[in-house]
Amino acid sequence: MTDYVPNGLGPAWFPKWLTQRLTRLGRMFFDEANWGHHDHGYARGYPARAECDRLFLMAMLRDASLQPSVLRAWGCGKAAFFLWACVRAFGWASYSRKHIDKTPKSQGEP
Repeated sequence: MTDYVPNGLGPAWFPKWLTQRLTRLGRMFFDEANWGHHDHGYARGYPARAECDRLFLMAMLRDASLQPSVLRAWGCGKAAFFLWACVRAFGWASYSRKHIDKTPKSQGEP
């Protein structure tokens, strides 16, 4: 597999300026919730899309729980559920259907 470079927060078809702004905004709230990991799972088609999205949501909620104030944690939690809803609703267009086969094939097997 070739090296994968995540585009930032948002789908690849977003204009670069918008992706950069969203990414900068996302870094204000999220630390562990790295959309690069999420994008990498989408690019390789593994794990399943729902699992990629669930792991992304769990990481965002962990980041929300570490915020220094209740108000900031609440805002971060709302942003987490909003981003999760977006990837659930629209992520199908970006998720690769090329799943990686983890089992080695013997010689001569297709």
